[in-house]
Amino acid sequence: MTERAVTILDVAERAGVSKTTASDALSGVGRMSDATRARIVEVASGLGYIPNSAARHLRSGSVGAIGLYIPARVMSMSFYMEFAFGAAEQAQTSDLDLTLLVATSRSVQVRTRRVDGLIVVDPLPEDPAVARLFQSGVPAVAVGRYEGTAAVASAVLEVDHTAMAWHLLDHVASAGSRQPGLIAPDTDFDSSWARQIKTAYRDWCLARGIQPRIREVTVDIDPVQLDTAVESLVEDGVDGLVCAPDGSALRALTTLQSLGLTVGADFPLASCVAGRGTELSVPAITAIELHPHDYGAAAARLLTDMLTGEVTPPTHRSHTAVLVPRASTGGRVGKFERR
Repeated sequence: MTERAVTILDVAERAGVSKTTASDALSGVGRMSDATRARIVEVASGLGYIPNSAARHLRSGSVGAIGLYIPARVMSMSFYMEFAFGAAEQAQTSDLDLTLLVATSRSVQVRTRRVDGLIVVDPLPEDPAVARLFQSGVPAVAVGRYEGTAAVASAVLEVDHTAMAWHLLDHVASAGSRQPGLIAPDTDFDSSWARQIKTAYRDWCLARGIQPRIREVTVDIDPVQLDTAVESLVEDGVDGLVCAPDGSALRALTTLQSLGLTVGADFPLASCVAGRGTELSVPAITAIELHPHDYGAAAARLLTDMLTGEVTPPTHRSHTAVLVPRASTGGRVGKFERR
């Protein structure tokens, strides 16, 4: 026979207090002396008592879970996977589960009833699921600014992508590029991140009297489309390249090399999103490191701060990004951080 699990009643009896007092002491609530609370905690530890989280959430009227919504087209990309792991680990520290919300017509609206809060990553203005989530009345953190017409999120967590794009372009210019081109997401992925990158590039070119040269591609990368875009930019006279979509710089590296260009020595290449691929490629690719695992943890932390009342919405927090120069831009040393 298996050993019976220790209950809150066992703790109360051993400590000589009522069940309610024992529960309050272990939950950090209720009025009692510090000595009484410490004695109950010590007894619970000695008995090996494990709190029943389901019962606790039931008493508080909460579900014990937060929801994470990521646009379907990018869900499998490494950045978003690392972000999700970071959010899940942080949620666990607050005894919360993480539920992945999938946009299949009615399902997002229904499943919000089973979460206490929401994290919505790269909310697209024309995504009906995002609009439903923000209108659900559930506390929500938007990771990246939402520029649609639905009700706004309770909080925003974002990187200043405009500043990071300017510094990346300045770095590419310092590596010898007088006319860098840009590979950017098309309007099907019209996130705040994508808008900031494209606007920053155009403004940077305008400030230098340079004609912007942009090619837009699908954010989930069609290899043939991307090859065509890179070849077109080279034919158009660019002498350096910045790639925005996650993974696009790796494919661009191969294409540029097939065109006879020596990346790093006479043709700078950089990525707006870092990853293992940009670090391990030959040459390694200069990139903006967004620290997606930490980004996800920060989003979950902001949401739990709202749920516990430590933060009052609406609120805004910034996340730090770092420019990491590598051999694809000549290997110049230095970092620029933006909070």
